[in-house]
Amino acid sequence: MKEKIKKHISKHIFLYSAILIFFCIVGYGLGDTKLVLGDEMFNFANAFKLAEGVKLYSENNVIITPLFFYGMSIIFKVFGANILVFKIINIITFEIIIIIIIKMLKKLDVPVHRAVIYILLLIFPFLRDLFICGNNYNTLAMLFWILGMYLIIKKDKLEVKVIEQGIISALIFATKQNIGVIYLLAVTIFTIYNYKKELKQAIKKIFGIYILFLIITAAWCVALYLDGQFFDFINYCFLGMGEFSNENLSARLANVIYYIIPIALLIGFIIASKKIGIKKDSKLYKVTVFFLIFMFAAILIGYPIFNIYHVKLSLIPSIILLMYFGDCIIRQILELCTHKAIIITLAIIISILVIFNVFVLIQYILKITNENYELNYNDAFYGVEIDEEYKNDLNDIKNFIQEKENNGEQVIIFSAAANMYEVPLGRNIQDYDLPHLGNWGYKGEERIINEIKSFSHTYILMKDEDWIGQESTKAKEVIKSEYRQLDDIAGYNLYYKE
Repeated sequence: MKEKIKKHISKHIFLYSAILIFFCIVGYGLGDTKLVLGDEMFNFANAFKLAEGVKLYSENNVIITPLFFYGMSIIFKVFGANILVFKIINIITFEIIIIIIIKMLKKLDVPVHRAVIYILLLIFPFLRDLFICGNNYNTLAMLFWILGMYLIIKKDKLEVKVIEQGIISALIFATKQNIGVIYLLAVTIFTIYNYKKELKQAIKKIFGIYILFLIITAAWCVALYLDGQFFDFINYCFLGMGEFSNENLSARLANVIYYIIPIALLIGFIIASKKIGIKKDSKLYKVTVFFLIFMFAAILIGYPIFNIYHVKLSLIPSIILLMYFGDCIIRQILELCTHKAIIITLAIIISILVIFNVFVLIQYILKITNENYELNYNDAFYGVEIDEEYKNDLNDIKNFIQEKENNGEQVIIFSAAANMYEVPLGRNIQDYDLPHLGNWGYKGEERIINEIKSFSHTYILMKDEDWIGQESTKAKEVIKSEYRQLDDIAGYNLYYKE
């Protein structure tokens, strides 16, 4: 009986690994039940508005290439447009990333059970920070990035296939433009390295990848053109990049210190190569160079905002190499799964993870199915808790907007938090629902300031505080100087210009 169970588990090990991983990450995805301001809100609002018929670039100020948003829009139309669906897709995305990593390590001769253990020990400490930003395009781009690396690793060699890498590069670019360019750079460098003895073949492969990349990219660009969005797409996604980079560059030491991981891996590899004498034609050497190219390229993903989310996401390729190195060492010193003390320790760790995440999942289900939970599945924010203060503020803002719009006057919420009110109210004001520097296209700040000056019969709700740190200080100063301040409403300073 015991042998039959072992055989069954061995035969379906990927399925059981996937189930285990799900119950180890679900709590991270659903743990934060409050409606909070951040990347998850920004991305949800853009995808939600798109599903509701608001065009991504000609009617909104999205600065990222469109695949993530159109994908989420389709999912919303099929399963319902609410933040619960949005969170579930995020969990599924991480699930897929981890499964691809397991399969990648298996190709590198790391047994599945050990790969799962390494992931629990090395990837899971990162997960809380990776879930901070919720479901977003960066995570999807990393999924495609890891998939692209996985496809290069064959059973007995590393091989760049034109169709595979052309499609992957195009998918990453369509998800987030700068990451797509970085991936193309990594593929180009690795192709030259891998086929250095056959330079003509390397050039053919690179040329083929670029051609396929351009064909796929041109196809959806034509679709945007036919939809009347192409020029706005170019303006928001490319012409505003300089302003975004210049105004939002940030790198705290507490975050960038994590980059010691890839540096340590490189130094360790150089030392090991000299001490042990790793041959350049060995699998270990070639695989390591492959990872080094992609993991140092991935570091650029964080630019210009090197916050903890971007830094840790960019380190996923480095952690995979760390797991591979770790397994090479473990193979030399012990058979991990026969060491009873280690097995018991790991079983305890896994049990704690599963119990914690199942507990969080049950709590979450109880909260949103409780009879006191006021939202229904058709509400945009179904899946998060709404406090009384927010409900009162939303009601005050709703009544104010209705009153003023009935009088033919315009109301703008000039705040990063605008979509917390605009989404449930069914409103969209293109450049003002997310008034971040770099989100306005070419010379965007100057254009917005001129617009603000030109408005009449306009009310603007604004706060002095900048919760995210990316709002235009100059635009706020113009509002304060050009508009008359009235009484506050729902915690916002109210300004008016006749």
